[in-house]
Amino acid sequence: MGANIASFSQGQGSINFGKRKKANRDAQLDALLSRNLQHPRSIEEIMKCTRFSKSEIRLLYRSFKQDCPGGNVNEERLRGIYLQFFPQGNVMKYTHYLFSMIDRNHKGTFTFDDYILTLSVLCRGTIEEKLRWIFRFYDFHSEGHLTRANISEMILSLNELVGSSGHSVTIEHDIQKHVDEIFECIDPMHNEQITVNDFIDYCKRVRIINNCFQVFTLYPWTLN
Repeated sequence: MGANIASFSQGQGSINFGKRKKANRDAQLDALLSRNLQHPRSIEEIMKCTRFSKSEIRLLYRSFKQDCPGGNVNEERLRGIYLQFFPQGNVMKYTHYLFSMIDRNHKGTFTFDDYILTLSVLCRGTIEEKLRWIFRFYDFHSEGHLTRANISEMILSLNELVGSSGHSVTIEHDIQKHVDEIFECIDPMHNEQITVNDFIDYCKRVRIINNCFQVFTLYPWTLN
């Protein structure tokens, strides 16, 4: 967390180099998530942009088209799909955040291309790519860091999604306690902000990566 004494002793050049490396990693992930495939596209083109095989792409496409025959998904349609899987939950907040992540070009809809590029990162990306995606999902205001409000809101949206029962005051207390524990572990200097590097380091260190990914499985068009 933060630069150490050795980094500062090497002067401004080493700091800029570190920033360039981080910027390059972010740019690569942005390019992967925001890539715009041209029409008409082929399975071969999609294979080049993702880490799925031809048979997997065909399977995912059939499932996608079954629920979205028009080929475009707006936020209302995504809510309707999630309601089929979580009929007892409140899907409003979660699907809003998820839709915003998939519709990275802010078109108001997303296509199979947008979906499969996102799924490729979550299913076949490196550990760091996956964690960066999750960090951005939590950072729904694109501030570059996480706050207690970010994490509280996301945990609440997940609780509402699965229809967690219990008194609202009790749920809020449990969420606050969980957020306090997270910040105690990741933010020992009490900066009240969690950077992407802090987040990645923590997830790798405590080995909770698989649990993180299970939470963000994109129903219903997966290979499970």
